[in-house]
Amino acid sequence: MTIRVQIPVYTDRWMRGDRYGVIVKTKTMYSKIGDKWADGRMVAHVKLDKSGKTIRVLLDDCQWVS
Repeated sequence: MTIRVQIPVYTDRWMRGDRYGVIVKTKTMYSKIGDKWADGRMVAHVKLDKSGKTIRVLLDDCQWVS
């Protein structure tokens, strides 16, 4: 099962048009991602459609896409 998401608007990738991807992995983080702390929050590893790169974003900040 693949889950498609739109990454958060505050990322540089989103600003460049690389907005959608598939969640590859999730885990609970206790460190800093970019300028946001992820203490005990779920972090998603998202493989982006346009570039094919995998980035880490906070799962709560993603939007589900059907």
